[in-house]
Amino acid sequence: MSPYTLNGSADLEAKIDADLLRIAEAASPCSLAGVLLGGYGRGEGTPFINPDGSQRPFNDYDLVVVVDTLNPSIRQKFQTLEKQLTEELGLQVDLFPYRNSHLHRCEFSLLNYEMKYGHKVIWGNEKILGAMPDYPHDAIPLAEGSRLLLNRGKLLLDIQQRLARPAPLTEEERIRFIKFIFKVRLAFGDCALLAAGQYDISYTAKKAQISTLGECPDRKTVIEGYLTAIKLKEWGDFHALESFDIPEELEATRAMFIHFSPWYQSQVPAHTHSIPSWIRKRLNAALMKRLQGQPSLPLKLFHKLQRRFS
Repeated sequence: MSPYTLNGSADLEAKIDADLLRIAEAASPCSLAGVLLGGYGRGEGTPFINPDGSQRPFNDYDLVVVVDTLNPSIRQKFQTLEKQLTEELGLQVDLFPYRNSHLHRCEFSLLNYEMKYGHKVIWGNEKILGAMPDYPHDAIPLAEGSRLLLNRGKLLLDIQQRLARPAPLTEEERIRFIKFIFKVRLAFGDCALLAAGQYDISYTAKKAQISTLGECPDRKTVIEGYLTAIKLKEWGDFHALESFDIPEELEATRAMFIHFSPWYQSQVPAHTHSIPSWIRKRLNAALMKRLQGQPSLPLKLFHKLQRRFS
């Protein structure tokens, strides 16, 4: 089934194969197919580089599980499997159930677009996603970028909230927050490419496209940050980033977000938003106020709404 990465070792590829085989053993009896998404599904996953130079998986295992019937008990079954497999494999396993009979009417979202055109079927019918609509590559709804920015802005809030506590960051937190900051930088580039009609599911292709990007706020910084973030995705050597100053980089990324997000929102036709406009506006306003340290929606309410509409 490999390759799952561009630069990973044979041992890493074998480890991912073994992990996915274990997931298939657990989940295939109650599903028609399992579809691997994300970096590993595209063959662009991140090898985490250990201090001794060895490699281990880093990306979450995100899989769509196609089922005949979907009800609360089925959802609960997969949630239980998620927890069991995450503990067993030592890496987050997410199982998203999709009803087989509904594949033909999946909405045109960035998630479904990337699932349709950048995936690996781990078990079951290899052509099962052929039932999904054919999404035009040059017409991805720009509202999907709004959703992406909302999700990535929430990551900045997570870092901001943690840094407000006096305890020093653990090594695990440090790696996670570096990952979060680079995810935001990837979102700037992805959204700029969406606005320019140059988006692609492959980071190899987007890496070539980004240098031709048209005008956007902080254009040079967006391009440089995007390429640096892709480099880290391709070779996850976080230990080489010992001098990465998280508070300083958070502040720089937060300031960019405050300039970039309103510009991107202005590119999106109001009627194309899948999120009701009043909710979208309130969430965006709340996020911007939070990032600027101003009073806003209670954080728990913001997170609840963000999860509901992202």
